[in-house]
Amino acid sequence: MKRNTLIAIAAAGAVIAGGTIGGVALASGSGGGEQELRGTEQAAAAVDISDRDDDDRDDDAEREQEQGRDQSQDAGQGQGQDQGQDGDSPYSRVTALALSEAPGFVTDLERDHRDNGTVVWEVDIFGTDGQWYDVEINEDGTEVLRSHLDNDDDDDDDDRQVIPSSGIDIVEAILIAEQHTGAAFKDADLDDDGRHWEIELRGDGYEHEVKVAVATGEVTAYEKENDDD
Repeated sequence: MKRNTLIAIAAAGAVIAGGTIGGVALASGSGGGEQELRGTEQAAAAVDISDRDDDDRDDDAEREQEQGRDQSQDAGQGQGQDQGQDGDSPYSRVTALALSEAPGFVTDLERDHRDNGTVVWEVDIFGTDGQWYDVEINEDGTEVLRSHLDNDDDDDDDDRQVIPSSGIDIVEAILIAEQHTGAAFKDADLDDDGRHWEIELRGDGYEHEVKVAVATGEVTAYEKENDDD
């Protein structure tokens, strides 16, 4: 994992309408007046029943629409909850724990396989105090194994690391690279100009290298080659 000197802070680029009942004229006269009245009442009753049926259908349609909206909202909330689970990725846990040990900006993350068979997360942080820190986390991302100030000064003065003030962080970049390749994460670091995350992954006998723009989260470069390891 690379170590750089003093860092420059910079920005990287239904409405349902009901029916109406029409008025019914009552006829008057001798003889058949009573029958005409009853017939008229039946007609009015039929109109009233028909209208109620229309209203009931309208009410049913409105209820179905409301149920559909509720189901859509529930589905959207479910998707949001699923997406929110990405925040509980191992990368999020590891970087959060490392930053609790050394507050600042994570520039490098590596999943290192040690000779003794253990796996250790190595995290490089440019601290809020302007110093570099190395933090080592256990494989489960639950324990800080080692944390120390990095005093290495083996880079040229011209080799400066730019820290972006906005854009996606290292965890988001890793998730984008994993989705793009379907491979397993190995390491990631921020390039010197602070404009791209460079992620290395392995899978299916290949080594994948992905560059993700800090400003947009877009994959700007991708290469893969046979993995000889």
